[in-house]
Amino acid sequence: MINVISGLAALVLLGSAFAEPEAAKPRTPPLIRGTLWWVTQQGYSGWTQDQFAKEIETQRAVGFDVLWILNTPSLFKDAVDNETAGKPYDAIEMILTVADAKGMKVIVDLPTGGWYGKTPAEDMIATLKDHVDRFHARYGRHPSLWGWYLNHEINPIAPDGVEETAYWRTVWRATAQACHAKAPKSVVTISPFFLLDEPRRRGFVYLTPQQYAGWWGETLTQTGIDILMLQDSGEHLSFFTLEQREPFFAAVAEACHKAGARFWVNVETGEADVAGWDQFLALSAEQKVPWRFTPIEWLEKKLALAARYGDGIINWGYYPYMDPTPIPGQEKEGSKAAYAAYKAYYERIRKAGGLLPPLE
Repeated sequence: MINVISGLAALVLLGSAFAEPEAAKPRTPPLIRGTLWWVTQQGYSGWTQDQFAKEIETQRAVGFDVLWILNTPSLFKDAVDNETAGKPYDAIEMILTVADAKGMKVIVDLPTGGWYGKTPAEDMIATLKDHVDRFHARYGRHPSLWGWYLNHEINPIAPDGVEETAYWRTVWRATAQACHAKAPKSVVTISPFFLLDEPRRRGFVYLTPQQYAGWWGETLTQTGIDILMLQDSGEHLSFFTLEQREPFFAAVAEACHKAGARFWVNVETGEADVAGWDQFLALSAEQKVPWRFTPIEWLEKKLALAARYGDGIINWGYYPYMDPTPIPGQEKEGSKAAYAAYKAYYERIRKAGGLLPPLE
């Protein structure tokens, strides 16, 4: 059940709610539920359960109750290989055990399994279904194992791309069915992006908000994907405005709800610090695009917009731009200050009554 903020909390959090139309009121508190965490072998090799617990508690301290883990197919393979070699070590087991104890939800990524134009759909389906079967057999007893992430960030497909559309819908439908068959209460998620480059400066397909939402609405209806976590900027460019993004939020949220799916917004906290397209394209050609943590004042505005349309808010960018205890080689200047800034914001929202409802 989605709780709507009302009364004094809405006034404090998002301005005068009484002066806004009903559609402008938030569907969820403007708080991040969790972040994409790429748990690599190189960065986390040999970590103990206590180390994972400490890292996860750092996320809990800013209100995260979801662990969205990337690289689990590779970690899973390592766990099986380690066990076969008589040297048991299982990072996934430790993370799930910690999440169980803390009452958190975990979303694990599925293997990519191939790609359109390279891999027959039936082969990709077989790869994904086999992974789901084996992964669930090993870890399915954990109550925190809640979601599956379809790791296919596809570019928007042109309206005449009928074959590609059918390919992805076929793969995702079979995969979602496999996930639900093994874990009926689990959710299948995906995190697509829209593009705001209408002149197609980089050659990618541009879809209007209505076209984009229509494609995803039909895809959700046909596949049974439970949660669409829309990236709030496919190009990650700092100069895009809220006014440019909002039509996509509105259209996709409506399409999700009509399809019976949940709409989450993936609010990014890392962005390319450029003034406009000309600068971005010139720096891209030289591979010199500067990246930064989204300034907290700007992030608050992005979160407020996401809260108006989203049933939940997830994140990319905590790692590495907000990580207060980075692993060696992942240090970013200002990450500790960014974490502190968001933590202060989180405490302010929480004290004003912005509590995240439990996930079902």
